[in-house]
Amino acid sequence: MHGIGDPAWEDTPHVALAGFDGPLALLVDLARTRQIDLSQLPVADIIDQLMLALQAASTPLSRKGDWVVLAAWLLLLRSRLLLPVEPPPPDATEQPRDRRVARAAAQALAAWLEQRPQLGHDVFGRGQPELLGTLAATQYEVDVIELLWACAAQFEDDAPADIATVYRPSWHDLYSVLDARTHILQLLDAEPGHRPLERFLPVVSAEEPMFPLRQRSAVASTLMAGLELARDGVLRLHQLEAFAPITLSACTEVMRPQVAEAAA
Repeated sequence: MHGIGDPAWEDTPHVALAGFDGPLALLVDLARTRQIDLSQLPVADIIDQLMLALQAASTPLSRKGDWVVLAAWLLLLRSRLLLPVEPPPPDATEQPRDRRVARAAAQALAAWLEQRPQLGHDVFGRGQPELLGTLAATQYEVDVIELLWACAAQFEDDAPADIATVYRPSWHDLYSVLDARTHILQLLDAEPGHRPLERFLPVVSAEEPMFPLRQRSAVASTLMAGLELARDGVLRLHQLEAFAPITLSACTEVMRPQVAEAAA
């Protein structure tokens, strides 16, 4: 709190009113401490004198802002007098007594709780099972560094070659594309007309049956050989619509040289 004659108060605008003559900060402080009658204070005259001081003074903008804040405080205090005075509620006199009764009840409850046996001090709970149990599932732990070293050792040049573990796929007697090409050229030389693709499959007899894998390879190799011969212009492939039977017919002008080459 600033005293009378404080330099901070003297730095505020001078206000001259009926019954007061001094700095604005002192007037606001007296109003806040209710040492003057705010209802008799001419607020309009104070605002007019403040506006003249703001226009005439060469004070920095920050100080002028402080003056406006002081005037706002004065208006706030004066506006509170304009609010209607609300009468106290009917039970306003009973509220302190109710609070005393509630406080006494809380104190009695706290005293009762203090006299009760305390868990972990006076009484103890049942023993709890251990957190670490027996895990029946198998868990594997991999050392990443050791795994990387083991992988790198497989690519070393001086590592002994294990020939016995080299993978060798099982051999199957399949029908090759070259055999299918030779068979197609021979049949087209003997029967140059349109023939279905199934006609060019190898002949299967009861004495020499064809197992399922070789039979599937015969169909695939015959189709591949037919496509290669059609690409070379030796024969023509015909199919009326999708998924319809495929037929083959020979190109007679180039058929003879191809048959001779296949026979050779």
